[in-house]
Amino acid sequence: MIGLLYQTVPLTVGGVGFLVLYFALRRTRWSSHYLLWPAVAWLLAALDEWYMSTFQPQMNIRVDALPFMLLVATTTLSCVPMTFLHRRPQRQ
Repeated sequence: MIGLLYQTVPLTVGGVGFLVLYFALRRTRWSSHYLLWPAVAWLLAALDEWYMSTFQPQMNIRVDALPFMLLVATTTLSCVPMTFLHRRPQRQ
């Protein structure tokens, strides 16, 4: 299952999806800037996957994918809820 997700096209679509969501919510949600973190993480993982498949296709053990998978999972699971649960501070 992870092999299907961790490819260049799905990672790029995920990153672009987070960017589109950021631009759509930018005017209505004060905390939409949290969506930029997972967008950058997904696009960096896509760039790494593209580089490895283009310039080093002979590599069997992909240790470089582990930090990017951790980065994608961490930023997605932490920043998406922060976008929708974070409230604007009350003005007094």
